[in-house]
Amino acid sequence: MSASLSETGSRLSIRMPFDMHHHVRGGETLKIVGEMLAQRFAGAIIMPNTQPPITTAAMVEAYRAEVIAATGPSFQPLMTLYLTDTLDPAQVRLARTHHGLAGIKYYPRGLTTNSDSGVANPASLWTAGSTPFEVLRTLADLDAVLLLHAADGFAADGSELDPYDQETHFVRETLPRIVEAHPALKISVEHLSTKEGAAFMSANQSAHLGCSLTAQHLLLDRRDVHRGGFRPHMSWWPIIQREEDKLALRDLAASGSPFVWLGSDSAPHPIGKKETDCCAGGVMMVHAGIELYAEAFDLMGALDRFEAFAALNGPRFYGVAPSDRTIDLVREDWVVRQTFHITSDEPRMDEIRPFRLGEKVAWKLAA
Repeated sequence: MSASLSETGSRLSIRMPFDMHHHVRGGETLKIVGEMLAQRFAGAIIMPNTQPPITTAAMVEAYRAEVIAATGPSFQPLMTLYLTDTLDPAQVRLARTHHGLAGIKYYPRGLTTNSDSGVANPASLWTAGSTPFEVLRTLADLDAVLLLHAADGFAADGSELDPYDQETHFVRETLPRIVEAHPALKISVEHLSTKEGAAFMSANQSAHLGCSLTAQHLLLDRRDVHRGGFRPHMSWWPIIQREEDKLALRDLAASGSPFVWLGSDSAPHPIGKKETDCCAGGVMMVHAGIELYAEAFDLMGALDRFEAFAALNGPRFYGVAPSDRTIDLVREDWVVRQTFHITSDEPRMDEIRPFRLGEKVAWKLAA
């Protein structure tokens, strides 16, 4: 089975893709997200930064069952644990052996949504004897993946970093130490956002080091976020960077590297958490979760490399078989018109606004 593009270039058939970074939340939000996710993807890496975070094998299994109930039995949820300063390596082993654990997610404390339980000191990841270090050794023994939110909050001298420099600092100072301390560990740098990150990945990618890319970082730069005023529904962590960063990420995506893959970072938030004094990072992308990537790859002239990026590279890195199903996409404009409603008594907390509401998307799922 292989991808096919029609002679007119207006219809694309690919293996059903995997989303290697997805926030499905829970309750009503999960039910809304689940249906759209299963329409477009054969499976997804399910992020663990729920409230409370997923930190035990029993929580992994319960959350997995909830995801399957919302997506259907043909969907493959690839589960993760949340790395804390007290995560028990025995729980990692149990979750990997019996409950479909794909990896562990590292959150730098306080730098993204629901990260207050994250690791306090990044140095613990490469300091022998610390609990996080022992967890990563266990993870390597189990051939599972460490997923990194690649951001540092502070420099070595204790000074607070500019948000636009957090990933660059991590890639320069923190990531090499993790790689050196755990040479047998598979590491995925999540939602890469900078030209420095792209350069590091190009130079160091291997069977033990890869990265995911989002559609928003391929389509947007920070001029879009601030054009006419600040646009909270284009606000993410990691932050949207300069045009030169976007272009470097496009080059990486279009390179055909087997160690770069799709990870949407779709993260639904009620409007009340977006249009507020302290705007939450993340936006719902799942309603156009594959279509926006097709648009980006079309802009890059790289549709011939799209199937590998979307459906093969990520699963291969995680040791998951690619889907034997296909989906068809057509080059046809459509407008995002629908917001999504959940039950809430709080003002503006009952509605989720998707990315590009009222705007066009250039590709769509075939009927």
